[in-house]
Amino acid sequence: MISFKYEKKAIEFTSGYILKSKRFRASIIKFPSLYPRAEIGTEVVELYHFEPKESVAGSVLLLHGLGTMNIPFLLWLGMHLANAGVRTVVPVLPGNFTRTSHGSVSGKDYFSADIDKATRYWEHAVVDCLTTIDFMKKQTWWDENNCLVGYCLGGMIAVMLNALVSDLKQTILVTAGGDLSTLVWHSPTLAYVRKEMKRFDTTASGIGDEENLKRVFKSDIEKLKTFKNVDEMLNSDIHPLLKIDPVAYARFSDSSKLTLIEGVFDRALPPSTRKILWEHLGKPKRYFVPVGHVTWLPFQFFLGSFVLKKMNIREFKRRLRYIEKPKIEEK
Repeated sequence: MISFKYEKKAIEFTSGYILKSKRFRASIIKFPSLYPRAEIGTEVVELYHFEPKESVAGSVLLLHGLGTMNIPFLLWLGMHLANAGVRTVVPVLPGNFTRTSHGSVSGKDYFSADIDKATRYWEHAVVDCLTTIDFMKKQTWWDENNCLVGYCLGGMIAVMLNALVSDLKQTILVTAGGDLSTLVWHSPTLAYVRKEMKRFDTTASGIGDEENLKRVFKSDIEKLKTFKNVDEMLNSDIHPLLKIDPVAYARFSDSSKLTLIEGVFDRALPPSTRKILWEHLGKPKRYFVPVGHVTWLPFQFFLGSFVLKKMNIREFKRRLRYIEKPKIEEK
């Protein structure tokens, strides 16, 4: 059964500075994951922490997308937000970048013909994010004026977190979608999953039968409205793939705290997958920008400006510091 429960305990961590600037310090923090079924290579949580030297205007948690290439853009964003006085934490999600599991490929394991393996990665990511929030609170890094920003995979996990955490003030979802039955069969990014289906026995899960999977999903999505809470949904008999689908968590989120940003030319997420998530979230405010799923990344400057706006950080000094190049100290 899918579960996000974990044993809360004091976290023993290591922390070391990786760079310093005139207005912030950046460090990498590591501690053992509290997820009990971590794959080899994913057992250690890694956080990039950008801490302003002066008064802190708020805190931001940035969740990256599948793979490695998008992470440097979010680290750039973390530096510039910290330069403006916003504490920023960027966790490396399990199965990605420096936390890729032994013998695997960065970002590959969240979608698989082996549903049991895929669900473990989603469980692990959610547990690590919940642990990260706990850790930030323990370190007094969690500000009342906070914002969760999730891109792609990070956006989907952000929806799940909104159903599980009550004190998220603002959440921005960037190019996120739902309905995994459509994604695994129609997303160009997930073509490798369809190849896996040809050599993996999918009889038990039914993921290899497109028509049947979509039929089951359609029926089970209708059942979602009958569940009173997340635990009831997780203990139900709906398809296990739906239990890691943000659509299943959407109705337990506060739509007034959510903002969606969609790429008009996003080919990775079929339009129907973006629409169904938006609808199940209660049709929160959304913006359409003329970019693709990946081509928005060089424009992260505009995303950061939007984050400051959503956090009501309007001081001219901070907004000016956000756009300037951080002055990195050599020693």
